Amino acid sequence: MKKRVLSIGLAVLLSFSLCACKQESEPADASNAGSVGASAGATAADGSTMIAGSETGTSCEDFISIMRSIKEHGDQTTQLGLQATGEYYYSFAGASVSALRYAVEYILWLKGEGDTLASFTSDSRYTGWDTIAEINYASPYMSYFEGLLLEIQGKYDESITPYATASIMPLFPDEGLDFYYLKKMEVADLYALRDRLRDLEEQIYSAYTPDLKGRDWNRQWFSAEYLVGLSSESVKNEDYAKALDYAKLALKADPFSAIVWRNAAACALFTEDLVLTGSYIDEGLAVFPDDEGLLDLRRAFLKAGEEMEAEL
Repeated sequence: MKKRVLSIGLAVLLSFSLCACKQESEPADASNAGSVGASAGATAADGSTMIAGSETGTSCEDFISIMRSIKEHGDQTTQLGLQATGEYYYSFAGASVSALRYAVEYILWLKGEGDTLASFTSDSRYTGWDTIAEINYASPYMSYFEGLLLEIQGKYDESITPYATASIMPLFPDEGLDFYYLKKMEVADLYALRDRLRDLEEQIYSAYTPDLKGRDWNRQWFSAEYLVGLSSESVKNEDYAKALDYAKLALKADPFSAIVWRNAAACALFTEDLVLTGSYIDEGLAVFPDDEGLLDLRRAFLKAGEEMEAEL
């Protein structure tokens, strides 16, 4: 039965992943990185607005409002039974809010608050760019704020890479971001902003707990296409657990792609997690009801289930 399940998964995966994604493991080109210093509005993969700007910089008020709205999208989709899509919304909002909160704490520390940065931020849920990025690699705010803090400290050459990475990410605002004014805010105002962000984090993380594995941050993992390509390579190497891990990251990067759902379902099938396979097929078809790849995968999955019952 093990070989039959794996052969079904292999046939389906080969039909839509390995060929389609042959070039997808190539890194994105950062040579066209643009300016990051203007206020902006951005569009999510589903067409919703991610952040609004102001004439004096990117508004923290608008940022908080939009991230709260994204969290509510997570509530709504989860209530509909769309768990992976809900995780996308929760994790994007969580990573983004945590990134701004950590940046505010970092600026407070640079202004002389606290002893070490680690001790000063120890009361916060998630700290450090690698940890916050792992919540959702598709959020551009970790790279942006990392670059901003380096710029504030006069480390201009070091700020280039994180700024450039942020600017090529699909969810980075077309007109840029400008939070430089945080450097000039009064300490009391920064503490007030930090507390508001912590409150929002509590709301997000009370509904969603990130599954963090302590990964080293690969700055290409914002790209669902790149992650699907890595899944395909892992399948070729018969490392099915790693393939599924990449597939889950791809879902958090872009659950609005049928290929991402096909890949996730196929990779779950390779690991013989039939419950997860069925869940991905069902949720993928809820988003893409006419997708032939997902329909073929469901037919193959149901056929395998019937054969298993017949053997009992």
